[in-house]
Amino acid sequence: MSERRLLILYGSQTGYAKDTAYRIARQAWRRHFSVSVQSMDQVDKWSIFTTTYPVIFVCSTTGQGEEPDNMKKFWRFILRKTIPYDALSGLKYAVFGLGDSSYQKFNFPAKRLSRRLQQLGGTPIVDRGDGDDQHYLGLDGALDPWLENLWAVLLDRYPLPKPIVPESVAPDPSCDIDYIDEHIDTSVGKTELIPGTHLAQLVKSDRMTAPDHFQDVHLFEFELDDSTQIPQWSPGD
Repeated sequence: MSERRLLILYGSQTGYAKDTAYRIARQAWRRHFSVSVQSMDQVDKWSIFTTTYPVIFVCSTTGQGEEPDNMKKFWRFILRKTIPYDALSGLKYAVFGLGDSSYQKFNFPAKRLSRRLQQLGGTPIVDRGDGDDQHYLGLDGALDPWLENLWAVLLDRYPLPKPIVPESVAPDPSCDIDYIDEHIDTSVGKTELIPGTHLAQLVKSDRMTAPDHFQDVHLFEFELDDSTQIPQWSPGD
């Protein structure tokens, strides 16, 4: 039997694509795949030419059809004219984009990425998925059927060694939490700041999404020192 491994690479500006990547990873775990999740700029870019197992790309759209910051290096890399036209002939991949069809350049990063991977000889496992915020179900309107199709194709190539792990069984946590004594001083103290950055105290964190929704979106409120000039910021920072 072929090696049951998946690599999931994401380009995410505000966290939605990253959340989607980990959602796919959890579903893969339930289907007994060994999964690795990384941002596109984290992965060893040269390894993409020798990867023998499927790669799933998840990328959002930022600004006016631009790729996310943690995808830019990877994108510039695969645009190199010196890369042979058949460099990715051994790559089996799938691409899912997150966007909003009310914008003219809807899902441009995902569309360009899919086209470039194919230009370099890659073989798509399934058609590109285009998540749309304007769908009455949100991104799930495209993601759910796309995943259903993806798993059908992958499980045909990589049959299940045992039954799918039920939703009632939670995967192992991805992080550890240690509780500290309430009397321990956890203040930052004097910290050398990077130019253009500011220290602030988190004073409020409210979950904005429903408790049963898979995305954990919070509204944070920070308190700056009175002597600190309020920094310039934009939504999504």
